[in-house]
Amino acid sequence: MSRRFPAPWRIVEIPSGFAVEDATGQQLSVFYGRSDPNTAGHTGFLTMDEARQLAFNFARLPELSEQTSARRDVAKAVPRHTLQSRKLTQDGKHTLRRLGNLALRSEILKPG
Repeated sequence: MSRRFPAPWRIVEIPSGFAVEDATGQQLSVFYGRSDPNTAGHTGFLTMDEARQLAFNFARLPELSEQTSARRDVAKAVPRHTLQSRKLTQDGKHTLRRLGNLALRSEILKPG
């Protein structure tokens, strides 16, 4: 399966902000900012530093996506054990709960 927006994504400085483009030059996103922090705060715009940081984080998405899919593949490879329901012994003294190869025992305290 081919990717629609091939990596690497790069940041391009544009007037009043930053754009993120894929490897083919397709513009994926634009982050606008104001150079004066006071003006940015009063008008609801980002500062140029904030716009740059958001563009940087956005440009890392393909890298982060690969890391996430790699973790997902590892999680699929590890066998999953289902948690069995608690089982009381005949005398009600303890329960046995099994999680994979690990058995956990807990005492049940009866009201005195």
